[in-house]
Amino acid sequence: MDRRSWLWRRKSSEKSPSGETESLGSVSSHSERFSDDQILSNHNIQSPEVTSKAAPDDELNDNVKALSEKLSAALLNIGAKEDLVKQHAKVAEEAVSGWETAENEVLVLKKHNDSLIQKNFALEERVDHLDGALKECLRQLRQAREDQEEKIYGALANRSSEWESEKSELENRLSELHNQLRDAKSDASVLAEVRSKLEAAEKENTMLKMRLLSKEEELELRITESDMSVYTAENASKQHLDSKKKVAKLEAECRRLKALVKKATLANDHQSVTTSSVYVESFTDSQSDNGERMLFMENDSCRISGFESIDKDLEQSKHGRTLGRSLIVPSVEIDLMDDFLEMERLAALPETPNGSEPGSGIDGEESLLRNELDEMTKRAAELEDSLKKITSEKVNLEIALYESQIKLVASESQLKQTEVTLEDLKKQLVLADEAKKDARKQVEYSNVKLEKSTRLLDEAEGKLIKVQDKLSEVEELKSKLELQLEDANLKQAESETKLKAMKHDLKTLRSSISTLEKEVEKEKIHSREAVAKCDTLEAELSGTKSSSRLQRSAIIEEFRANQDKELAEAAGRFAECQKTIASLGRQLKTLATLEDFLIDSETATAVV
Repeated sequence: MDRRSWLWRRKSSEKSPSGETESLGSVSSHSERFSDDQILSNHNIQSPEVTSKAAPDDELNDNVKALSEKLSAALLNIGAKEDLVKQHAKVAEEAVSGWETAENEVLVLKKHNDSLIQKNFALEERVDHLDGALKECLRQLRQAREDQEEKIYGALANRSSEWESEKSELENRLSELHNQLRDAKSDASVLAEVRSKLEAAEKENTMLKMRLLSKEEELELRITESDMSVYTAENASKQHLDSKKKVAKLEAECRRLKALVKKATLANDHQSVTTSSVYVESFTDSQSDNGERMLFMENDSCRISGFESIDKDLEQSKHGRTLGRSLIVPSVEIDLMDDFLEMERLAALPETPNGSEPGSGIDGEESLLRNELDEMTKRAAELEDSLKKITSEKVNLEIALYESQIKLVASESQLKQTEVTLEDLKKQLVLADEAKKDARKQVEYSNVKLEKSTRLLDEAEGKLIKVQDKLSEVEELKSKLELQLEDANLKQAESETKLKAMKHDLKTLRSSISTLEKEVEKEKIHSREAVAKCDTLEAELSGTKSSSRLQRSAIIEEFRANQDKELAEAAGRFAECQKTIASLGRQLKTLATLEDFLIDSETATAVV
């Protein structure tokens, strides 16, 4: 509606200057015609004045000339004012053209503003949607908070009721305890005796506990001693069985030797040799049997010591072996004595069938036997030395064997530990493989996510570039709009200055119009006076000549007609001045609307 009214006003303003120019042209043409008619009328008036009286005609001519001069001056003033009006019309046309350009720019800005408003509407819709979602979330949170508060209040109410019930129960118990305390205060002496008895009973209980602990320790020691005695008895029984087996073997050997002695039919020398050899063999057999027995006993002692204290030191194991050896040596010596007695008995057996030999032979044989016996003792000593060396080496070997067994056990335990650790490592390896697979999957998943994120980032960068381009375009448009706004402000300032000038011109026009109105009133007064003078002259001339009456009546009618024409022209000029004033008022209104529009455009640009 404002735009249509503005266009209508603009059309009316465009029409008004043309109408004003036409009216001014018509006024100028009328003024020229009036001047020509006035000249003709002056000529026409002068002709009857010459024929009639000279003095009143001269006065009329002077009055008419004065009036014509005044009218010409008024026409000149009106022409100057018409020139000013034309200049104002040109200024108004320039203002209208500037307004049209500003209107076109404003239309472009309105279109851009409409697009921005649409974007703003879309953003507002999105914001409304997000506000709705946020309100829904807040509502859910509020509802959850209310539910939680209700639960808390319910739990607090239940807990408070429970606390009140417990408080009442505790108060009842407290009252009962107070009553019991009162009763207990009355029985203080009884409680003192009971306390003393209780302390004595506690002391007895502690003493009994200490005794019980000592008895338990003694029982444990006895149990260990009984276990050791049982173990030693088992070892002794095993040794006894082994000794029985060895005795049975020796008896079988002795029987074999007896059978050989009975069958022998050789001489005493041969017999002595055989007896000595048998003695040596029996001695060596006994030594070997004793060595085997010692080895067996030492192995048993080592096994016993190993089973008893595997975790003990090597010195304790050596000490255990020496003790076992000291226990075994007397039995070995007894066995050797038995062997010697058996050999002497066997040596004495063949003497009964060979008793018929002479004494010299016997002495020689005895000497030989002594020599052989000495050799055999030497050999036995050597064998004992070698046996000692062998036993020492054996002990060292057994120690090394024991150490190697310990190392073997330790290595087996280490092997088991290593197997366990290997299994753990295998499990850890399997877990590591699974973790590696999971990590690979996670890496692949993260790579996929990374690719997606890179794509989204690229898209976002593209969108950002587009937005930046749009933003730069908007900034350029903003700068252009600012420049246009500055131009519009300058134009507005210019239009304001022009408006002020037009207002000043309007004031001057109004003042000139008021002066013209005053002059017109003066002319009306002068015309009335002239009419009055004419009436007087007509009254004076009515009696002079009848011929001059007709001429005078014609002249008066023409003068009145001319006077009416002048009055009509003055009224038309006055109406045209009023029209120009109205058109200037319209232009002022349009300029006011232009100011309002510029203010609105400034506010719109500020909002954008």
